[in-house]
Amino acid sequence: MTWTGLIYRLRQGGARAAFAATVIQAFARLAVSQPPRIGLSAVVVGRNDDYMPDFGQRLRATIGWNLRWLADEIVFVEWNPLPDRPLLAPGLAREFPRVRAFVVDPHVHREVGGNAKVPVLEFHAKNAGIRRCSREWILATNADALVGPDTVLRVRGRSLSPGAALTARRIDIPWREQRSRAASVLDTLWYRRVIPDHSLGTGEFLLAHRELWHRAGGYDESSARHRIGIDKRGTAQLLAIGGQADRAGLVFHLAHPTSCTEGVQDHHGECAGVEGVPYVSPPSWGLEGRQETPLGERVWVIR
Repeated sequence: MTWTGLIYRLRQGGARAAFAATVIQAFARLAVSQPPRIGLSAVVVGRNDDYMPDFGQRLRATIGWNLRWLADEIVFVEWNPLPDRPLLAPGLAREFPRVRAFVVDPHVHREVGGNAKVPVLEFHAKNAGIRRCSREWILATNADALVGPDTVLRVRGRSLSPGAALTARRIDIPWREQRSRAASVLDTLWYRRVIPDHSLGTGEFLLAHRELWHRAGGYDESSARHRIGIDKRGTAQLLAIGGQADRAGLVFHLAHPTSCTEGVQDHHGECAGVEGVPYVSPPSWGLEGRQETPLGERVWVIR
């Protein structure tokens, strides 16, 4: 090893140690203060496919974690499920009493149309969840994201302005495939990659009051061909209609090969910018007015 390589490794080791110490300190403050909950729904999206081989295990790990630390309910939207695979929604509702789930029938996906390579319209699905949340505050997040302790302290520890639009900084953390164990504090102490910060945040975390989300009309549904960039477009929309930009803390992303940070792939769709913001959503955004048929306890099918 060259001297340059040795110095780089020492610096990386020091940075990782400092990061772990900061996360531990935040968890310690959280354990001591135990701030009250604020009434928060978290929206996540997915379906039983091969987007990653252990999607179900990751989903259960993040639901358990986020319910423990921040969310009062999880609204899971299963978009365009495959006819030859069992649904995820009924099992999640049985396992987690604070999960409500909505299965979006495949014919709805076909009606929306768009890029045939994008079988899950992530932000149309998040809108469907936002429309159906029962709590005052709504967090749009992902099925492979864990809220950081500093974020929990920020959200639960101080009064939030009804006009706040909170984003977070994403940190990729290692996660072994096919793991069945729940997420633990130890998982958050070692990072795989620090994602460059962006003023409009990341798709793993966008928190706002229900009233602000509804005034914004949710995420932009005008195109079904895009996926990358719609998250930032949604943040820009909240700010354009009068929301105030605010920062939470960290959000941890369970690294996997199909993530866009590992390389853009067909299923990521086209990239959207913030041109044309603010946009105007139709009254039917989020599948408002669609028929909802009970499928089981706290599970409905949207047609």
